[in-house]
Amino acid sequence: MRCVIRPATAEDDGAILSLVRQTPQPGRVLLNFECEPSYFHGSSISCQQDDVWVARAADDNQVLAVVNIGRRQVYLNGTPVALRYAHDLRLAPRARGSRLLLRLFRELETVLAPGEWMSTVILRDNELSMATVGSGRAGLPTYYPHGDITTHLLFAPPRGRQHGPRVTRATDADVPALREWLREQAPRRQFFPVYRFNALLAGSPYYRGLSLSDFFLAWRGRHLVGVAGCWNQKGFKQTRVLAYPTGLGWLRHAWNLNSRLRGGLRLPPAGGTLDYLMLHTLLVEDDDPVIVDALLRRILEQRDVPALSTGFFDSDPAGEAVQGYRRQSLGSRHYLVSYDGDPRDQLDGRLPYVEVARL
Repeated sequence: MRCVIRPATAEDDGAILSLVRQTPQPGRVLLNFECEPSYFHGSSISCQQDDVWVARAADDNQVLAVVNIGRRQVYLNGTPVALRYAHDLRLAPRARGSRLLLRLFRELETVLAPGEWMSTVILRDNELSMATVGSGRAGLPTYYPHGDITTHLLFAPPRGRQHGPRVTRATDADVPALREWLREQAPRRQFFPVYRFNALLAGSPYYRGLSLSDFFLAWRGRHLVGVAGCWNQKGFKQTRVLAYPTGLGWLRHAWNLNSRLRGGLRLPPAGGTLDYLMLHTLLVEDDDPVIVDALLRRILEQRDVPALSTGFFDSDPAGEAVQGYRRQSLGSRHYLVSYDGDPRDQLDGRLPYVEVARL
């Protein structure tokens, strides 16, 4: 299969979107994670510095593969580092089983600096990825397991458990306290993103669609003890339901009736998109689930939040906060990806963090 592998440009946008529409996530419910109206709008919030690569067929110029190995600033061992995040690998059906994937990853190897490594997340149910890039085949980088992640779509908190700190929405007056909180607390979590409020307020693409009022602050007296936010990304990232299991479409109506009565996510007809917001910047004192619970409750109280996507490493005690919530959960695995040996020994054992809004 003759093709050209090169960095993507804005002129590739339409062809990349076409490939994305062809490559849904396999499962009982057929989903596709889309990025309309522009692939680069979605990719810019995953990485501050995009590094998108495409493979275009020599015969018809169709994009056969796309992957992003861009960089974003995160804390590693307490220090801000521009770490590559390998994600959004898509392979056209006609290219599967060919040597294109191997050729693509050999090209990417030439891009990385000596000893440089990447992080990535793969759904546990994504058997195709596990059998290809995660297989350890010769010529591919090695995927070193670095913890399990569980993401949750939260619909409603449990009743009767309403204690914890006071929670408010952030205002301009809170920016100094927010900056100081993140400066002090973020370095203790491995992979926590570095947030720059000047860039956010200036409208940087890395914070597309995010405003200061999307942050929620937890207080004990006048002492800030936690922060979290919700992010409406529907304008540039969508989860589309392509098909329900044969003969079980009626379950959608039963689910929606229950959601109308109890609150929560409503399932669209086939072809529609799910309506939920993304959690971001969750950082609380001592990783206390009580503080996390107070923040989640306050966010879910908002009328424009039908459901909230959250995620925690399974080793994170803060994840205990979602116990008792009405939710749907999904498992993933976190990997460190390297062509030059195991990078796990470079990490000092700090508790890892996953920013689900930037996966």
